[in-house]
Amino acid sequence: MLSVSELNEQAKTLLETHFSYVEVRGEISRLTKHGSGHWYFSLKDENASISCAMFKGANSKLKFAVEDGMSVVLGGKISLYAPSGSYQFIASTLLVDGEGALETAFKQLKEKLELEGLFSAMHKKPLPYIPGRIALVTSATSAALQDMLRITAARWQMAQIFIFDALTQGQAAPASLINALKKADRYGVDVIVLARGGGSREDLWCFNDEGLAREIFTTKTPVVSAIGHEIDYVISDFVADFRAPTPSAAMAELLPDESSFMQYLDELDDKLENTLNSRFALLENKLVLLTAKLSPNALKAKIEHKISLCLRLSERLDNALNIKFLALENNIKTLHALFEARSGFYEITKNMVQVRINGQNADLMSLENGTQITLVSQNGSREATITN
Repeated sequence: MLSVSELNEQAKTLLETHFSYVEVRGEISRLTKHGSGHWYFSLKDENASISCAMFKGANSKLKFAVEDGMSVVLGGKISLYAPSGSYQFIASTLLVDGEGALETAFKQLKEKLELEGLFSAMHKKPLPYIPGRIALVTSATSAALQDMLRITAARWQMAQIFIFDALTQGQAAPASLINALKKADRYGVDVIVLARGGGSREDLWCFNDEGLAREIFTTKTPVVSAIGHEIDYVISDFVADFRAPTPSAAMAELLPDESSFMQYLDELDDKLENTLNSRFALLENKLVLLTAKLSPNALKAKIEHKISLCLRLSERLDNALNIKFLALENNIKTLHALFEARSGFYEITKNMVQVRINGQNADLMSLENGTQITLVSQNGSREATITN
């Protein structure tokens, strides 16, 4: 006869022996992330579910976030938790159903940073027109570095190149790239090129690091991301100020072609010379006209013309004043004649008086005894009363 503990232990051994490794597809439900780092959840389909555990040593290797409702494929063994007799699946691997783990991690991080605004065009810094000092953050022993130096020598030898050596592959690469990027940002360069040649998705994975993305975003110097080949896209491409399809293309984008630039300068020189010649010709014509206007004969003619004009104006002023004085004299004579005529009348009538009642002229003969009247003459007035 078996005890419960013995039965559970034998069942556990049997399950782990016959199902030492299986893969099972389903949907994650009731995910619990314990403080110890272990995960506990259910894996279910339309008709059934199974309890699962994924311990810290296994889940810490995942590069993407695991959530409820995610369709996954688990790899691991079937076991039994002896103290409670609970049948469970111990997962050692976890893949998103139909999609690789790296692709899932890439999409999750891309969506997260995009929602935070790290990819927004409003935060992009403009690239310098012709950079004089360029920092290359890449492996000092890489073929990509040699390609960039070759393009620089062929296109624009006046550029100063500063190399900041960094790991571009492996687990230590993100920290190495972040450190090199900080140094380059403090160095006072015009632009930073973050570069690596082609490789597999795993080889380029360090450029999908969240910490590196945030460092690129906070960098004060414009950053060009030049990772892999044209078909390769990494997170640094989206957060950088400019994305170049290859390291060589980055240098071709930043630097002008020296021969073409010299031809351009010659064209500018010709345009400037033609513009200056046209301007000088125009000013010379103006100077000739001014010289002609200011010549002795021309100046004498102008002075004589002004004197003649002044004489005509003076004559017109004299005529106007004479007419005005004559009119005033006639008005004075007329007023004097009127005064003389009225002066004789004044002498004749100075002793005459008018009889008024309440300011109105009255007939003296019609006034009754006791009527109050006013006697008015040229020299004054007196009040009086009519008496018989």
